[in-house]
Amino acid sequence: MTKITTQMLDADGIPTRVSVIGKGEPLLMFSPGGFDATLEKWTDLGIYKKIDIMSYLADRFTCILFDRRECGKSGGRLEILDFAGMARHGNAVLEQLGQRSAHVIGGCLGCAPASEFARLYPNLTTSLNLVWPVGGARYRIRNFGRFSTHLAWVSEHGTGALIEKALGSEVGFAKDSTLGPWGGSLRVDEGLSESLRTCDEAAYGRLVQASYRAMFDCDSAPGPRPEELMQIARPVCILPGADESHARSAAHFVKECLSDSRFLDLPIDAQNSDSVFTFFDDFYRA
Repeated sequence: MTKITTQMLDADGIPTRVSVIGKGEPLLMFSPGGFDATLEKWTDLGIYKKIDIMSYLADRFTCILFDRRECGKSGGRLEILDFAGMARHGNAVLEQLGQRSAHVIGGCLGCAPASEFARLYPNLTTSLNLVWPVGGARYRIRNFGRFSTHLAWVSEHGTGALIEKALGSEVGFAKDSTLGPWGGSLRVDEGLSESLRTCDEAAYGRLVQASYRAMFDCDSAPGPRPEELMQIARPVCILPGADESHARSAAHFVKECLSDSRFLDLPIDAQNSDSVFTFFDDFYRA
């Protein structure tokens, strides 16, 4: 792998940790990891670690990795969270690096903002690669529980206690549901902490509820609605998962809605470096 350059950028008004790795055409990478979507997940998590996906991508692309807003060392903003906002954040990263277009890849929950990026910025999107899209009924139900736990904790203890709890913790929403979707970023973004200090608790509760509905309002795949997915006219490849977070049905749903898509119809135990990279080769050469 070639030299890695890591820096903090201001992207869409949000302090953002970005790494650039590899050589070739730009590839904008929406990180996997759910509510802990840091750039390290591309090498340390699940299928990405199993197949060593970065060894493939960094040999062919200039890979633009970043901590998603509200995750890792990136900051956040107190507003209704949705995947279109995450896509705009990714576009701002691309702009800050002086890139006019890019191939796009998303992993896990990162498939949702990656798909939104392709929908919102068709002229900036060369291709779209979706690895293990999240979704399914169990995934939605589990996220409902996570948000409900957070709201119940804040209702009992208040937002001031939330700030104190977040500042004294080393984890985020993915590992501690009481912290909420902004919990991890409160440690790295003073502006976000100040916004929460001055926010009415009832208004904060409405933001949390609206964010859940904006992101997890279906039992298929979160992200663009079917009619919006059908607007994506760029070539797409899909690598499906098959567990409680990455239901096979979610990947099939996305495939059904995309007119120009390729689907690697292999069980997960047959997904290895050889099979996946051959699939990617065929896709990127087309």
